[in-house]
Amino acid sequence: MNPKVESLKKIYLFHTLNQDEMLHIAEKIHDIHLPPRNVLYDIGEEAQSMFIVKYGTLQISTATSHGDDVNLVSLAAGDHFGELPFFDAEKRSAKVEALENSELYELRYHDLQEMFAKNREMETKFYKEVTHYYIKRLRKLTNDLTYARELRRRFA
Repeated sequence: MNPKVESLKKIYLFHTLNQDEMLHIAEKIHDIHLPPRNVLYDIGEEAQSMFIVKYGTLQISTATSHGDDVNLVSLAAGDHFGELPFFDAEKRSAKVEALENSELYELRYHDLQEMFAKNREMETKFYKEVTHYYIKRLRKLTNDLTYARELRRRFA
């Protein structure tokens, strides 16, 4: 069995894909090694790929208007990131840095678009899973914002 396919099966974005679709993605992904404290990309950079964490830990952060770093989230095996510019063609909105030795899969946007142009069912499955992911994130953000406003009201 193809080790990349086995790895990809564990990623929720791809769990509804059939074997042939998984093989197509496995053929297109590239392995990336990122040593500790190395930055994969920074705020404002052009974006051409999304990434999946094979193993390791990465930190996603942004900066305040005063230049202070704000850690947003840590990522580990199975997490994906960097897909936003695939949808809106904007530049990178955060910095991604390895906290330890990390191995990533890189999936270039043009490869993803090419696969979707040839297989609309695959495209539908992918967008459906991404939609579920963003709904979960939006619900969490709503809860966090509600909690922050409640704290502000209590202690203001």
